[in-house]
Amino acid sequence: MELGSVRRPVRQLRKSLQGLTGDPAMRDVHDLRTRSRRVEAIAGMLNGASGKSRHHLLKALKPLRKAAGDVRDMDVLAAKARTLAGRGCDASLRPLLEHLQARRVESARSLADVVNEYGTDARDGLEQFSRRIKRQFEGEAGGHSLQTDAATGLMDELSRWPEFREENLHEFRIKVKELRYVLQLTEAAEPRFIAALERVKSRIGDWHDWMELRRIAGEVLDLRKDRAVLREIKEIESGKLKLALGAARGLRARYLGPHRGGVEGEA
Repeated sequence: MELGSVRRPVRQLRKSLQGLTGDPAMRDVHDLRTRSRRVEAIAGMLNGASGKSRHHLLKALKPLRKAAGDVRDMDVLAAKARTLAGRGCDASLRPLLEHLQARRVESARSLADVVNEYGTDARDGLEQFSRRIKRQFEGEAGGHSLQTDAATGLMDELSRWPEFREENLHEFRIKVKELRYVLQLTEAAEPRFIAALERVKSRIGDWHDWMELRRIAGEVLDLRKDRAVLREIKEIESGKLKLALGAARGLRARYLGPHRGGVEGEA
């Protein structure tokens, strides 16, 4: 694992925080959220060696990531709602889209406030964290053992995951994403394993977004007048859940069993 590949997400996140506007573009919000997750995964991989700077950095990143996630959710849910246009329920979609847009504006303002409050601390923390990464790598043979230990620990946790159900699928996805981030720092993982992790991440994420859209639509729309679009969203959500469960079970059967593969050095 090269030092540059580990420090790059830290540098990219500092750039995201410096360039964020009060009305951020969808891509900028996505980058902020994704880069925050990657830095958190790196911090977990280096756990125990980065001291107080790691703790303060994670404390500053959490509200930033959460605020960016709120904006991202409205962007994604609005895009999914628009796919229902032309199915005979456009009149019902209008108030739903207006609600999502209003929440997007509110969330973007909250994100700007959070960046103003935590941005400086986060940028300073990222700079300090980057220096600590360099010092640790100088004493860890390029960091390969750190990556291997982190990946093995995450795979062990995923292999012990209880039976998949709606209540624990989203948390499983978070751990899958963390494992994928760690493995992408090196070339130690099989491409097929990385692809399987990406497929699970996407399937569960797609289902979770439709579940959230169904929940919000149930609060905003009229259960009788708008029942057609509500039924359509529910049916799509059910189909997405089946795909998500299938992908998660397939990943466990292929890569997380007693003879699992996917990480260099594992059977």
